[in-house]
Amino acid sequence: MGPSDRMLALLCCLANQGTPMTVKSLAELTSQPVSTAYRHLRQLLAWGMVSEREGGTYAPGPQAVRLQQGFEQRNDLLQWARPVLTELTDITQESSALLMAVRDHALCVEMIDSPQPLRCCYHRGQVQPLLRGASARALLAFMSDEEREMALTLRTEAERDEALAGLETIRAEGVAVSLGEIDQGVWGASAPVFSARGRLKAVISVMAPESRTRQRTAWLAEQTRNSAQRLGELLE
Repeated sequence: MGPSDRMLALLCCLANQGTPMTVKSLAELTSQPVSTAYRHLRQLLAWGMVSEREGGTYAPGPQAVRLQQGFEQRNDLLQWARPVLTELTDITQESSALLMAVRDHALCVEMIDSPQPLRCCYHRGQVQPLLRGASARALLAFMSDEEREMALTLRTEAERDEALAGLETIRAEGVAVSLGEIDQGVWGASAPVFSARGRLKAVISVMAPESRTRQRTAWLAEQTRNSAQRLGELLE
């Protein structure tokens, strides 16, 4: 891992954890010496990418706001995804989301909540490891071999075997489904969104309490797959 990778790893770690962190914790989670982590944090502080809190902890800095604004205002994928997700939730009456792969995590970049009182607790900005769950498995199944290898580099052999199991079936069916792999009692379906050149851009996911999916899992999976295909066509 080069100096740039170490610096970016610190920034991503702060974003993913969602809470201020000490230099020691950041160094441990990114597998680098404390002195190296501290040096990179000083550079990130100078550029406004990181802020220092009382007590010697660090959090994302003010420039993160500018990055978020640029992503939301100038990203065609996100702008087209909102009406597609809204329509999917209207049809299914379940929560829908758009997730993207960020190295070894799946990041939720858009979310439309189910109108029903009992719904899945998920939100924009939430991350999960690319290991289990419909969203993670759909991303793993359809990303390039190089991206998949990068996503699983730091995983144990057992974790790699678990993550890679069944990906051929997902590719053949065009959709991944899961039940209780992340949260107990939650069913999910995820389908890939491709660019005009056939490159994986994201996945669309539907999440619902298991009690509401009985007798309609195939239909929900089909609606998810159709919405992902429609979003890909809008990007062309």
